[in-house]
Amino acid sequence: MVKFVKNKSQSSGPSSALGITRFFDAESKSPKISPYFVIGVAVIIIIIMLILRFIIPA
Repeated sequence: MVKFVKNKSQSSGPSSALGITRFFDAESKSPKISPYFVIGVAVIIIIIMLILRFIIPA
């Protein structure tokens, strides 16, 4: 069994929270995709799969 002892000199206060917000606020070069686009594509794929299931029975 491992016990974790919290060191009094190391506190995880605002500095760690600030680091997290800086990480998520950082701009990346990846394309921006809307959540509505992702949901729309998923719904379209589901509809296509249902149509193919009735056209080509297994």
